[in-house]
Amino acid sequence: MLMSVIHPGAAVGLTAVDRLRSNRSTSIDLELERIRRAIADCGYTLDALESVMGKGRAYIHKVLHGDKPMSLAFITMLPDDVKVRLIELWGPEFGLVIVRPVTGPEAIRQFVGGLIGLLTGKAAA
Repeated sequence: MLMSVIHPGAAVGLTAVDRLRSNRSTSIDLELERIRRAIADCGYTLDALESVMGKGRAYIHKVLHGDKPMSLAFITMLPDDVKVRLIELWGPEFGLVIVRPVTGPEAIRQFVGGLIGLLTGKAAA
């Protein structure tokens, strides 16, 4: 496991938040980045999250940047599309392939493409 390291003497003059940040593991920073990426990929701003989650944008920002602890309640308040995107981002780390179900014309296109590939022995474009 990778850890951030700070020399004990270097902590003098740091605020409590700075000390917390300096002792936090790199893996936590990477997870926070993954959550922020999922939020950005879904097109949410802090204002939009504030509206959906019912929490202040300053609080949300602090949680997403590790300045406040992330609770289970916070995670459950995230919009469903953000949670789905998080699952998609986590999947490859655990060897999973996440495929969203398709319907309508896209489903037909994929079915026909796969059928043609089976019949001709070539991948359809």
